[in-house]
Amino acid sequence: MNSPLNEFDESRPEFKGFNALYAEHIYPYLENIEHERISAVDNAKRIGGGIAFLGLVIAYYIFQRNQNIGLTVFAALAGGVVGYITMYTLANKMRGEIKEFVMTSICRHIGWQYTKSGFPEPNLEMWQKNKILPSHDRVNYEDQMTGRAHERDFIFCEAHLERKHRDKDGNTQWSTVFRGILLEIDSGRKFLGRTIVLRDVGIFNRKKKGDLKRVGLVDPVFEKIFEAYGTDQVEARYLLTPNFMQRLVDLENAVSGKKIRVGFLHRKLYIAIEAPDQFEIGSLMKTLLDTRRTEKILEEIGAIIDVIDGVAKPMKRSR
Repeated sequence: MNSPLNEFDESRPEFKGFNALYAEHIYPYLENIEHERISAVDNAKRIGGGIAFLGLVIAYYIFQRNQNIGLTVFAALAGGVVGYITMYTLANKMRGEIKEFVMTSICRHIGWQYTKSGFPEPNLEMWQKNKILPSHDRVNYEDQMTGRAHERDFIFCEAHLERKHRDKDGNTQWSTVFRGILLEIDSGRKFLGRTIVLRDVGIFNRKKKGDLKRVGLVDPVFEKIFEAYGTDQVEARYLLTPNFMQRLVDLENAVSGKKIRVGFLHRKLYIAIEAPDQFEIGSLMKTLLDTRRTEKILEEIGAIIDVIDGVAKPMKRSR
């Protein structure tokens, strides 16, 4: 199979030359590992199908022994479910390896660094102090990207925050209080005040949050979507342009996220979005040679670049 050419949009300066990179570096890797994927999927289907068939045999035996319809159906369904889960798990064992290769290749191309795990943990004190993130008792991180875009340094990662509590029997339980992405962007200068942007919650909106007062947004469309609070009303309105607010919406949509929270604090922009795992290569039950897998990752990265651009432009104007 010949490698695809000009499948990817290179209109962003950061993506210039990506089609050549994909054809010469990423595609040959995917083409080579596609054979392993097919073999793994076939093997997974055999094992999963065998478990499902065993469930049917057990169901038939139960029915013959005691005519218990409920138990028979349960055995058949259990066999099918366990068989499918086993098949899916075995077939997707290579996902982590493939994702790491593709992400590393893309980030290296645009001058960024990608680290799957084991990177220095971000300091969440500023996030929590300003109510961008909830309090928690433990946190796990993955998928860190660091680099520079539009002359601004940034750090991106995925985080899973959990809070500990006890059930009625006194047993320790863990509940998720945040799962999503964290993006920290250096603005290039110190802000005069503090500005926080949250999703609008209707009647639960407050006129003040601590020493922050509500900020009226210029565009009525975004006024219905977000609630903004700040200590410096003039600066807040200067920062929260319709263009920047639209890029927040675009970022949220690109990562299938919700409940975005934003803070302009000291000299950095902090963004937290509840979202599923990002930059995933997708299920290995289908061919790896579908360029839409990589295209989706580029779209997610592009949305991050746009938000950084939205921060950089007003900072340049203010110099």
